[in-house]
Amino acid sequence: FLAALERSIDPNQDGDFSDKLDIVSMSFGIFCVQGYNLDCGPDDFMSRSVDNLVNNGVIAVVAAGNEGLDFTIGSPGTARNAITIGASNKLDKLASFSSKGFVMWETSKGNSYLLKPDVIAPGVNICAAKFGSYGYGDCNPSQEGYTLLSGTSMATPHVAGAVALLKQKHPDWTPEEIKMVIKNTAKDIGRDIHSQGFGRIDMDKSFKLINRPAIANIVEFSESEFLGEDGNFDIIGTAGGAD
Repeated sequence: FLAALERSIDPNQDGDFSDKLDIVSMSFGIFCVQGYNLDCGPDDFMSRSVDNLVNNGVIAVVAAGNEGLDFTIGSPGTARNAITIGASNKLDKLASFSSKGFVMWETSKGNSYLLKPDVIAPGVNICAAKFGSYGYGDCNPSQEGYTLLSGTSMATPHVAGAVALLKQKHPDWTPEEIKMVIKNTAKDIGRDIHSQGFGRIDMDKSFKLINRPAIANIVEFSESEFLGEDGNFDIIGTAGGAD
């Protein structure tokens, strides 16, 4: 895993990152139940490695996981800088198996939280390349080698491909700006934000944007910040943009 990410930043290992990949799509992860797996979360080695990848200019698109319950985003989908992907069906309903947030982990301030997934994308009964015995039934009668598959691993490549087209249109936009566009143009399907993130991706809307997006990020918040005697708490983040 680490070797692959290092190669993504520096494919020929010459110390020059100018030939880095634009996008990495990751459909794997460590099973997490936040609050119980103490070594799993945004500060684990896989998530920190993905954050480092993004900090070096590579867009990371990561599957959320297929546990279907709250607090079960898999690592490295727990990475702060990743675009973490849940799954929807063709009727724009959240897939029953799609892992939900929040990401929760223990800190010195108590439990801390991070909003995930970021968005969702089609991931139910997808006609995909066949590998071994995986899948259920042929889906392309005119050509062998395809089968039906479901999972956030089917949703993630949809987003990676959409991001590639967006990056092609705006090659100078940063990973953070691309992520913000994907989130801000997503379609709200009426589920809780910790289930759908910002909603189902809508590339038609994304492609209509001309100017670089403004960036607004809320940092993770801790449980102790909700337990003040006056019932108030601070939301701390940053907002800005190239313009």
